[in-house]
Amino acid sequence: MVKYLGSPKLIALFLFFIHVSAALAAPPDVVVEGTQDIWYVGKHMSVLEDESGALTIEEVSRAEFAHRFIRSPVDLPKYGFSRSAYWVRFSYLKKDQSPERRWRLAVRDPNLEHVDVYFQRPGGSFDVRRAGVLVPWAEREIPHRDPVFHLPETNTEPLTVYIRVQTSSIVAIPAAILTSDRLIQENADRFIPWWIYVGILASMVLLNTILYFFLKDLAYLYYILYIIFFGAFIGLAFKAVGHTYFPEAGTWWARLWPAFGHLGCIFGALFARSFLHTHRTVPRLDRAVLVLVAVSSISAALAVFVPARVSQITLSVLALMYSPLMFIVPIAVWRRGFQPARFFLAGWSMLGVAGILVPFVNNGWVPNNIFTQHLMLTGSAVEMILFALALANRISEAKKENELARRQALEGEIHRLRNIELRQANEEILRKQDQLVQAEKMASLGKLTAGVAHEIKNPLNFINNFSLSLLEMMDELLQEVKSLPADKQAVLEMLTSDCRQSAQKIAEHGGRANEIVRGMLDHATARPGEWCRTNLNRLIEEHIELVHDGTWSQRSGFHVSVETLLDPGLSPVDVVPQELGRVLLNLLNNAFHAVGEQHKRAPNGYVPTIRVSTHGGDGHVEIRIKDNGTGIPAAARERIFEPFFTTKPPGEGVGLGLSLSYGIITKRHAGTLEFDSTEHKGTTFVITLPLLPSRAAPSGAGA
Repeated sequence: MVKYLGSPKLIALFLFFIHVSAALAAPPDVVVEGTQDIWYVGKHMSVLEDESGALTIEEVSRAEFAHRFIRSPVDLPKYGFSRSAYWVRFSYLKKDQSPERRWRLAVRDPNLEHVDVYFQRPGGSFDVRRAGVLVPWAEREIPHRDPVFHLPETNTEPLTVYIRVQTSSIVAIPAAILTSDRLIQENADRFIPWWIYVGILASMVLLNTILYFFLKDLAYLYYILYIIFFGAFIGLAFKAVGHTYFPEAGTWWARLWPAFGHLGCIFGALFARSFLHTHRTVPRLDRAVLVLVAVSSISAALAVFVPARVSQITLSVLALMYSPLMFIVPIAVWRRGFQPARFFLAGWSMLGVAGILVPFVNNGWVPNNIFTQHLMLTGSAVEMILFALALANRISEAKKENELARRQALEGEIHRLRNIELRQANEEILRKQDQLVQAEKMASLGKLTAGVAHEIKNPLNFINNFSLSLLEMMDELLQEVKSLPADKQAVLEMLTSDCRQSAQKIAEHGGRANEIVRGMLDHATARPGEWCRTNLNRLIEEHIELVHDGTWSQRSGFHVSVETLLDPGLSPVDVVPQELGRVLLNLLNNAFHAVGEQHKRAPNGYVPTIRVSTHGGDGHVEIRIKDNGTGIPAAARERIFEPFFTTKPPGEGVGLGLSLSYGIITKRHAGTLEFDSTEHKGTTFVITLPLLPSRAAPSGAGA
């Protein structure tokens, strides 16, 4: 009996039986049920580090290696740069037998070079599957940028899984069991931050490219190249998006993307030199920056030839050298008074903090979550936005410097003029003072106008009345003259006719003076009316009838077509009807006069037409009065609203109607009065009134 127990074969068989029994008795690490669509393996798996990288599946699956597997304390174990191979072991039991839910085992890190998965069969053999960067897509079980495998059925007994991971980049083992639908969804979700990052970078490149072509400043060119190369390093390489767009890249992609990082460092340093003017402000630090630029240039050139691990480690070392230098340089420049340096410092601080935290995340010293997963994307995007603000602030600072230089030059010129031409400058000052006094006198003239007009109006009334009486007496005198002898009648008739013509001229010019005084009173005297809710359409129709059927039909010998297009849904508006009526009368009279003049000049076939329309919307109402008359000459358009300016012949207008109308609409009713005119084709006046106007002072006041 002792002899049999001492047999090596029996001992091995006994140990294997104990190991299998223990394995069968132990509960599975992961139970895949239908309650959720993803199971994170991290904290349920055990990890063994193979420093030699030579262990095989037959060796690590033996019972004597069981104690070397250490349970992972985190969901996403990371081990930094390592030459070791890492073995993962866990067991699962798949209870979800739903045919529409297809389960996958995924190690969600596309940078891993070798990922070998061993599914242990019931008899002890292994089903081996391989994936990773160095495995062509045609040879992968599932063509996906991450190592993904079909999950075998387990029926009622747990299945043990071994995963071997070895890579020259950072070692991470984010293993999970998930459905194919969840895999597709997570893959799409992982691209959302990347596309946001690409959008920010693209907008920064476009904006600063335009500014570079306008300003020809090298700082913008360096900034653009920095965005392109460093953005490619962060977006394509650091976030492993390149493995999606270049699935067959293999090892050359692992050699190429560190070159993007080196080029980003080069142009970032050149941008700092150009933006901060380090060669002038901090020459010693500038030489240190140039040394790092030279080292980065050499590293970028060698990146595609040296092993990927060497290039990545070199990039990490250079980043550790760049980081403190790029903190010190802007602080030193800022202390010398260059304010835009604070934006550069803030931007670099964001990237620096992210860069400092990344190694801690990669080595598992900082928890891995949605925030730490996108540290570099967030830090880089904020940094580039702050750099763009720094460039904009530099433009502002340059404008201030130019303004200061111009002001200093102007002050110097003023000082020179004061010293050389003091007398001429004093005379100019006295002349300006006289102009100010004259302006004040002119400003007070409007206040005197009303008083003067009132004083003139009374004697003017007497002149007009006496001229009319004189005309009547001349008519009576002519009747008496006719009764005299013929020899005396001719001379007296001639004298009487001359006196009558003189009296008629007095009456005409008196009437003209009376119109001027009336216009002055209208323009200078405040006549506040009462505000009330008014139907504009009805008000317009009344004044059209007043002008067309009342005044104009008596004076003209031709027909004017008046077309109305009044908005039936126009809301009542708070206005002063008397004042708005004066405006409508002025504009309609001007329109009738314009088509009348055009009728005299136009050939046969001309139809004098006036169109009046209203429209409401967006808190305003609009009144349009359009004619096809003579139009306003281009030379007169700028002065059309000036008092006493008119384009009508003498005796037909005093030039106060449009000025008065402009004051009523803009000052009294808080609206606008605009016009559009084409000479010999017509004019359109547009009145815009708010539905709820702010009630202003009377329109005539101070006009």
